[in-house]
Amino acid sequence: MAGTSTTDPERRVLILHWDASDYDSLRGFLRLAGDELRAMGFAVDEFLLFQDETLRRLRDLLRSTRYAFALGMSGVGSDISVRQETGRVSLWEAARIPFFNWSCDHVSYLLASHVQRSRYLLQGYVFPDHARFALAHANAKGMAFAAHLGIPDRHLTGLAPKAAAARNGRLLFTKSCGDPGTLEAEWRALPSPKREILFAAAEQLLHANTRDFLPVLQRAAEAQDVFLDGSSRQTIAFLNRLDRYVRIRRTNLVADALRRYPVDIHGKGWEHFRMPAGGAVIHPPIPWPEMMARLPSYLGSVSTHPLVDESVHDRVFTALAAGVVPVSESNEFSRAHMPGLETYAFACSRERVQAAVEALLADPQAAIDRTEQAWRDLMPRFSLRRSMQQIVSFTSMTGGNERLA
Repeated sequence: MAGTSTTDPERRVLILHWDASDYDSLRGFLRLAGDELRAMGFAVDEFLLFQDETLRRLRDLLRSTRYAFALGMSGVGSDISVRQETGRVSLWEAARIPFFNWSCDHVSYLLASHVQRSRYLLQGYVFPDHARFALAHANAKGMAFAAHLGIPDRHLTGLAPKAAAARNGRLLFTKSCGDPGTLEAEWRALPSPKREILFAAAEQLLHANTRDFLPVLQRAAEAQDVFLDGSSRQTIAFLNRLDRYVRIRRTNLVADALRRYPVDIHGKGWEHFRMPAGGAVIHPPIPWPEMMARLPSYLGSVSTHPLVDESVHDRVFTALAAGVVPVSESNEFSRAHMPGLETYAFACSRERVQAAVEALLADPQAAIDRTEQAWRDLMPRFSLRRSMQQIVSFTSMTGGNERLA
């Protein structure tokens, strides 16, 4: 919708939506972000992309309404360009409106959205690990930003968590998967030395994180007399294949460890997986709003992290908001900021996953009480409101968002 002329343009924000993300999760989080911005005193307009005459309608809106900045997630909206006398330029540069691209994935996904040069495009990441990699190997302007996809307000899941006795006694695992064998078959069909490089790197990276991927890949490539730095398209293509493979392998490992426990798994790509009767149950994916509505009735929320150490997956943050115990991979962030929940965290092995689940099921109320303490401890620094405050401040930095030469 269009803004009104009565609002101070310095207090009006445009949020760009996309309605084709998995489970509509991106739109769900952007709506939460909009709620936080409104609570901070901003007027928020929302615009759905990829509809009829999108570009014309968006250009008309930007001509009629002045915005402090625009916000989109994972590259959506960042690559829109318009024709000028000097050639095609970013729509946001033409409108002189900062656009904050808040990316959820590693740079190797949607690479084009990370390398654009307009100073009006600010490259933000929900994981600091990804911001560091982008700055070192893909960023065209010498500056990147990190804002956690933090803990949302409790109005999302109810104002107070339910007691253990009032819940369903089960854990929720919302995750898409895939068959590692399918990816391995694709790799075997690749020419040498690509095939050998990927297989050699993959086994070493199964228990590694983002910071390890490039040096491990480089060593695997050098064994084939191929020398890579972090800024070639071939390197990024290798990293994308490895990231997808390792995350799928880890997801399969976790699901296999959960077979005999009361777990509801919702997602796509589980056709290769069979569960025994009486244990975990695989369900079709559910829309993000419905998942959020169901979440408070569960004891725990299982999560794998996207191979990062400096933050946690949004499923951990939303679990904290709901007072649901996050049963998640341990990393540097969780050990530093949620030490009371390490009993329910795991390294990626069958034994550690099962120990975490059994600790929760042995005393659910104690686990919920610890989760409440973690929520109180993290809210001041890692709330979604805090992230929105950071993004507002970051968008004032367009003037220096370019390299010296």
